[in-house]
Amino acid sequence: MARHGIEANRRLLAAVLVLVVAGNAAGAMIVEIVAGRLLAPYFGMSLHTWTTVIGVVLSGLAIGHWLGGRLADAYPENRAAALGLACLAGAVTTVLILPAVGLVAGSLSVAGVPLATATIVAGFAAFLIPSITAGLVQPMATTYALETMGAGAGRIVGRMLAAGVVGAILGTFLAGFVLIAYLGSAGSIWLVAAVNALLGAGLVTAARQRAAALALFAMASTVVVTGAALPGFAVPCDRESHYFCIGVFTGDERNLPDARMLRLDALTHSVNHPDPGYLAFTHLQWMDELVYRRFDTAPFTAFFIGGGGYTLPRTWLARNPDTAITVAELDPEVTAIAEAALWFEPGPQTRILHTDARLALRRDLRDQRFDVIVGDAFRDIALPPHLITDEFHALVESRLTADGFYVLNIIDAVAARRLIGSVVETLRPHFSVIEVWYDSAAYQTAQHINFIVYAASRPTGLESPLDARTAPATRWERLRPEAMIDVPGAVFLTDDFTPVERLLVR
Repeated sequence: MARHGIEANRRLLAAVLVLVVAGNAAGAMIVEIVAGRLLAPYFGMSLHTWTTVIGVVLSGLAIGHWLGGRLADAYPENRAAALGLACLAGAVTTVLILPAVGLVAGSLSVAGVPLATATIVAGFAAFLIPSITAGLVQPMATTYALETMGAGAGRIVGRMLAAGVVGAILGTFLAGFVLIAYLGSAGSIWLVAAVNALLGAGLVTAARQRAAALALFAMASTVVVTGAALPGFAVPCDRESHYFCIGVFTGDERNLPDARMLRLDALTHSVNHPDPGYLAFTHLQWMDELVYRRFDTAPFTAFFIGGGGYTLPRTWLARNPDTAITVAELDPEVTAIAEAALWFEPGPQTRILHTDARLALRRDLRDQRFDVIVGDAFRDIALPPHLITDEFHALVESRLTADGFYVLNIIDAVAARRLIGSVVETLRPHFSVIEVWYDSAAYQTAQHINFIVYAASRPTGLESPLDARTAPATRWERLRPEAMIDVPGAVFLTDDFTPVERLLVR
C-alpha cells in the first residue's frame, strides 16, 4: 500500500514537472512574439526586428539551459525549491521587460543611433536576461524528474523535451491569435509573469517552504495587480491590433494643431487636416495634382494598396462623392480609427477590403479595372516585399484600364537610391513609361525622402519643375531618366528575392 502511494506521488510529481516545463516554454514563446511588438513603436517591424528577437531569445535560452544544468547539480538536496526560485526569477525578469524596452529603445531612438544597431542593442538589453531565466527551468525540471522516477531515463528526457516543444507551440498560437489581440503586449507580459509566479510559489510550497512561498506569492501578486498602472510598465499605443501598435496624435509637431496624425508602429502614416483638400504629405499632394489634371471633378475608379488614415480617398471623395474607390487595408482597426478620429467618411461607391492588397487584386477584384492604382503601403520602415515584385507588377498592369496609371510611394536614400532603382527596374517589363518625382526642398535637405513613381502607357504630361496649385506650397521635380539606369546596388525584384531591408540600410 505504501509502495502504491509512493508510486502515485511519483506520477503526480512527474505530471507537475511536465506542466511546469510546458508552461515555462509557452511563456518564453509568448515573450518572443510580443518582443517584436514591443520594439515596433521605436524601430518598426522589419526583418531586422525579428532577426534580433529570435537571435536574442535563442541566445538566452542556450545560456539558461547550460546554467540550469549546473544549478541542478549544485543543489541536489532541494530541487523543488531551486526550481521554484527559477520560476520566480522568470516572473521578475519578465515584468522588467516593459520598463527596459521603454528606457533603452526610447533612448537609442532619440539619440539617433543607426537603426540596425539600435535594434540589436535594445533587443539584448530587454530580452536576454528574461530568456536566460526561462532557459533555467527545463534542465532543472528534467534532472528532478530523473532523480525522482529513477528508471526509464530515455522516456523521461523525451517526455520533458516534448513538453517544452508542445508548450512553445501553444504559447506561439496563443500570443499570435489571442493574447495580443485581447490583452495587448503589456497584458501578455503580465500574464506570463503571473503564470511564472504561480508555478514558482507552488514549487516552493511543495518544498515545504510554505512561509517563503506565501511571502513570495504575495509580493508577486502585488506587483502583477498594481504594476500595470506604474509609469514605464505600459506600451505607447492608443490601441493594439493584430498588426500594429496604433496611436493618434495632434498635429502640433508639424505646426498643424487642428490636424490629427496616425502612427502605426514607428512611422507616422497619415496627417489628416479638417480641410480634406489640405495634404500635409507632399507625395500625396503630387498624386492629387496628377489626378486633378487628368479627371478634374469627374468621377473615376481608384484602387488603394493600403488605407492608413484614408487621407487621399477622403480628398477625392470630397471633390466628387461618386468616385468609385476601393481600398485594401489589412487591419480593420486602422479603418475604424480613420472613421472615428480622422474624419474619413466612405462614399456611396466606396469599397473597403480588409485583406492583403495582392490577394484582393488576384481574387476579389479579378474582373475589375481601375483608372488609378495607388501604392502607399509602407507599414513601418519598409514596404511589404510581396507588393513590389515583378509578379505583383504584372498583376497591377492587368487590373488597369487602357489609359490607367500606377503611382506608388517609395521612401529611399537620396544618394544611393537602391530601392527606387530596383523598383523602377522591376516595373520596366510591364510599363512603357516610368517617371520618378520628388519634393525639391526635401531632396536638398534630407537623407531619405519620398519618391513618387509613375508607371503607365503614356507620360504624365506634367512639366518639371511643377508648383503645387494648393497649400502647402510645394515644388516637385522629375528625376532625369538616365539617373534610374544601372543604379549601383539595384536588383530585379521577384517573389524569390526582394531584399528590401538591405536596399534601404547602408
